[in-house]
Amino acid sequence: MTADRVRLTVAMMSATALGRADLHVHPAGNRTSGGSSSVFLAVLLAARLDVVGLTDHNRIDVAVELAARGADAGRALVIGEEITTREGHLIGLGLRALVAPGGSLGDTVAEIHAQGGIAIVAHPLLPMLGSASPRVIEALAQGRPDRRPDALEAFNPRAAWLPGYRRRVEKLAAGAGYAIVGGSDAHQPVTVGRGVTRFRGRTFADLAAAIATRETVAQGRAYGFRDLLSAARHRAGTEGRG
Repeated sequence: MTADRVRLTVAMMSATALGRADLHVHPAGNRTSGGSSSVFLAVLLAARLDVVGLTDHNRIDVAVELAARGADAGRALVIGEEITTREGHLIGLGLRALVAPGGSLGDTVAEIHAQGGIAIVAHPLLPMLGSASPRVIEALAQGRPDRRPDALEAFNPRAAWLPGYRRRVEKLAAGAGYAIVGGSDAHQPVTVGRGVTRFRGRTFADLAAAIATRETVAQGRAYGFRDLLSAARHRAGTEGRG
């Protein structure tokens, strides 16, 4: 989808202002980012975002704490998790309990749905172990509804610099009937909001409805080369911590 097409789609979706959601934020930070949970909370409360998905790797303890503190401040911080499955990383949003890593992608989607949550395939189609393949994603689209993901992450600033990446994800989503979303994949407070999902409404319920009807738009700004080097160093600080 071209930039002009994105602008046209946003304009057509609603005459009113659209909500902004960053659905992929890692509030636990890491050893090198200076991104403690309290620093992240301050940034999230100040950010121009209506909904934020708190999605640490294979843990929800920090998300539970910050969601409660965010609610006291009137901000929709959603408990989530980026779950390591055998076939790629999966984001669960609106969780009530930890989803264990190590299962198949489809079974993990079903666990998220059993909690009433939303399942999003994180950074698909990349040549890495944490990225789901087109074959798996297409097969799930034809299978049981409870094992079918709700959306594909079409914009992630870590992957957006790859030529044609977004177009490939959006083509797959359109063919398989998935919504598309965007997120920052922020492990540092400074990168919160670098990728967003636009939707009609302001609440998490509004977002869920927009994903269900595939009325979402992914937007953001890709990392440059220096950003990627910095992100790689910061991400290394999380190795072994989940």
